Amino acid sequence: MLTMRYYHKFAIIGLIVGIFPIIFGIIALTTSTWIRVFDEKSSQTIVCDLFAQFNQSSTNKDATTDTFQIPQYFEIIGCIILQVGLVVGVLCTALINKRSVHFIPPVILMIGTVMIFLGLIFYIQYVVDRNGALSIKKLHLGYSMILMIATCVIGCFMTAYFSFTAGYIHRHIMAGINIH
Repeated sequence: MLTMRYYHKFAIIGLIVGIFPIIFGIIALTTSTWIRVFDEKSSQTIVCDLFAQFNQSSTNKDATTDTFQIPQYFEIIGCIILQVGLVVGVLCTALINKRSVHFIPPVILMIGTVMIFLGLIFYIQYVVDRNGALSIKKLHLGYSMILMIATCVIGCFMTAYFSFTAGYIHRHIMAGINIH
């Protein structure tokens, strides 16, 4: 009969928790409401997504991909690194019994989380700089931005989880204890 060891349970818990930031990140990258800027002078709402900026009243999007290139790279690559870190974390926790390897997934996850966070910071800076000529009355975060912030926060939790898991497994490897 197959028994599930403690580190297999850790891998399953990490996979379940890690699915959420991946789903949130994909949804946030594919939807279009990141930030809404309300102009006081013209009473217009300007909607910005990661790839373009447009007035809510008109349907044509301004081609602003050149402006948002750095945030695009940080957000997309950060999500990819977060996914890779999750896969590596689950595989390392479930299959590999070398203590030095268990500390790699938290580093990968932290790099992905930091890249997403930097992308958010650069994106907000570019939106404010691009619309600096307007008299901005309100700046609302859209649901895509909130999902990306949630991805960043859950990525931090995943980093902490796999760090504690690595420490726990490392402690039992050093002690020569094999608990179930």
